[in-house]
Amino acid sequence: MKKNVLALSIAAMIGGLGFAGVASAQVAPLQLNESGMGHMLVVPYYTAQNGNMSVFHVVNTDTTNGKALKVRFRGASNSDDVLDFQGFMSPGDVWTAAVVKGANDVASLVTADGTCTLPAIAKNTPVSFVQDRLPADMPAADKANNTREGYVEIFNMADIDGVANTVYDPAGLVAVKAPLFVATKHVNGVAPCTDSVLQGTVTTGAGTTGLLAPTAGLTASWYVINVPQTTTFSGAANAIVAVDAAGLVAD
Repeated sequence: MKKNVLALSIAAMIGGLGFAGVASAQVAPLQLNESGMGHMLVVPYYTAQNGNMSVFHVVNTDTTNGKALKVRFRGASNSDDVLDFQGFMSPGDVWTAAVVKGANDVASLVTADGTCTLPAIAKNTPVSFVQDRLPADMPAADKANNTREGYVEIFNMADIDGVANTVYDPAGLVAVKAPLFVATKHVNGVAPCTDSVLQGTVTTGAGTTGLLAPTAGLTASWYVINVPQTTTFSGAANAIVAVDAAGLVAD
């Protein structure tokens, strides 16, 4: 794995983002958080090679606000983007998924989770990794191989406001929560995942109602399991936090 490419990809992602407590014209300094909780997470390795499968558990430890995430899988040989999507986590939510060897030997992502994603990922329906970013002249077998091993980047793009705002209604003042929060909040274990609301988060221009500056609070764990060989390897994602001028976590 090319660690220099990994570092550059993270820097490019956060460049220009302003975290709470940090001037928007500046890039917030970053540091590894040994507690395992951060604004950004890096799962250092996934594999679907040689009978292995890789499982991930991403946790939003914030019990008030949701999280709008960017999840990006990168191939090991050259950090090529082989799958990416947005995730919308409820307060206290856990998102679980696995990478397995799929059709035509290309890696696939499978989840039985109800956390909202954009594009939508249906439960228990494998999503094949893409090969568009891989060299056009690469043999098909090599392309498939490049999808089956790599690392994962998870970024908190924004918090989803879970605090109700007081608005006027003909019947009087009422407390209303942001549509994005309502669309992504689990109720009795099910999130509505209202497509029109989720699609509204990708428009340009004015900020999407209900989005707040990103804070820390993400944590994740992973394991690689090989059932035929009865082996398992596990670990925690590397957590990265943005800090302010005083070196304090900027949230």
